[in-house]
Amino acid sequence: MDRRVALPLVLLASACIHVYQSIQPRPLDPHTPVTVTTPVKAHLVDGSTVVFLSGVTVDSTQVRGDGNRYSLTLRDSAAVTSIPLDSIVGMEAFEQSVNGVSSFAVSVLATGGLTLAVAGLAVAIFGSCPTVYADSGGTALLQAEGFSYSIAPIFESRDVDRLRIVLAADGSVRLEIRNEALETHYVNHLELLEVVHGSAETALVDELNRLVVVADQHAFTRAIDRRGHDVSRQLAAADGGVYGPAAQKIDQARLPDLDDWIDLTAPAPPGADSVAIVLRLRNSLLNTTLLYDVMLGDPGARSLDWVGKDLKQVGPALAVAQWYQQRMGMNVAVSDGREYRVVTHLRDTGPIAWKDVAIVVPVVTPGSVRVRLSFPMDNWRIDRIAVADRFHRVSPTVIPLAEVREGETLSPTALASMHDADGRYLQTSPGQRFTAVFRPRSSAEPRTFFLAAQGYYMEWVRPSWLRRPRADHGFVPSDTALAQALDRWRTSQDSLEALFAATRIPTR
Repeated sequence: MDRRVALPLVLLASACIHVYQSIQPRPLDPHTPVTVTTPVKAHLVDGSTVVFLSGVTVDSTQVRGDGNRYSLTLRDSAAVTSIPLDSIVGMEAFEQSVNGVSSFAVSVLATGGLTLAVAGLAVAIFGSCPTVYADSGGTALLQAEGFSYSIAPIFESRDVDRLRIVLAADGSVRLEIRNEALETHYVNHLELLEVVHGSAETALVDELNRLVVVADQHAFTRAIDRRGHDVSRQLAAADGGVYGPAAQKIDQARLPDLDDWIDLTAPAPPGADSVAIVLRLRNSLLNTTLLYDVMLGDPGARSLDWVGKDLKQVGPALAVAQWYQQRMGMNVAVSDGREYRVVTHLRDTGPIAWKDVAIVVPVVTPGSVRVRLSFPMDNWRIDRIAVADRFHRVSPTVIPLAEVREGETLSPTALASMHDADGRYLQTSPGQRFTAVFRPRSSAEPRTFFLAAQGYYMEWVRPSWLRRPRADHGFVPSDTALAQALDRWRTSQDSLEALFAATRIPTR
């Protein structure tokens, strides 16, 4: 199936579907072999990779199948029929059709460097997506994370993120794209978007990746959470004082009621038919818990077939897309004085980088706007919410990718792989990085740059998941699955956040 149907799959998910199923994971006999029929790669502790084109059989101690073992440099190979589970860093499903897929290795990434880091790789949970950095006085500052939660080819997506950067001395924009997680990234397209605006205006991206320029921003006069607490001061400024529900509130979340919300009220300009809601936010690690523990961890080796085979079919892929679109992210609703009506949806943006978003909503009652933001309990960290009385949509200047560098070395092949949104991809592995160079033609000020990144990634299935599966089937989208993730998140939040920050894979 063409992976470029991914966006239509998500957009088709328009009906409110809440599925309640009693699916209780339980420890299975770890000695019972699991057969995987999809092609897989096993990434080993010594930096080598074993490719099993016909699938594998996995038990608690080893992986068996007809494979070829390739050295880190890919120059040498040897046939293998089994590998110990203890020698594996992670496994991933992959497509045998590699036409147009380009891969390069950063020259300083050596076997020794990878081996030294293996002790930490066993519990690495940092991810999930390419991370984007820009230089600021010799310090790499995080700017964005690209195509978060695009966990299979069929879910390939395009993300647009606002950048806070300073141009290089030669007037170029240089962004370092890193793979800091146990994932394989497939980057299809990178381009820079430029918006020139007034000095009192701010350029932002909306929930559909369109660009909006806003002005006359001010705080909401009222911001009341589900418990009736006034959180307006907490949300008034981008100061790091983020909104997140109290532990007691999270503990009270039970099926079928797993949602939180914030009700916002502000005056609307006279005669205005719409205003823009401005948010600075990122996801909590609830989403990471859902992906790692429930979607991939519980099925163990079975998740390889789920990603590599099931999600290539329209039915299973559409079921996941519908459920995720309706259950995760954030619904934005407007009140007419009697009830709230959902007007749009903000999808999840990722747990690593802050995202600045503007969402245009209608003014339904003259003189005021009342908005409800609803989302799964503890799914978001919200730093600021404001309302902009003035806004206008803009068409950006598109600045194509000009160079790709591995260190100081130009890579024409990598440039060709990401210059256009086509069937060619740049593949990167954990610990790799490259520099994307863009050359704006104008020098107009003030202006804001945005990075548009398109692609997907394949999560590596960890040995602990392979060794101790808890489900005898692939992931089934349901509110029960979300409740399981929330229950695990609430009991491990502090330790998980510390582990997440500490297990970022170093790049070289």
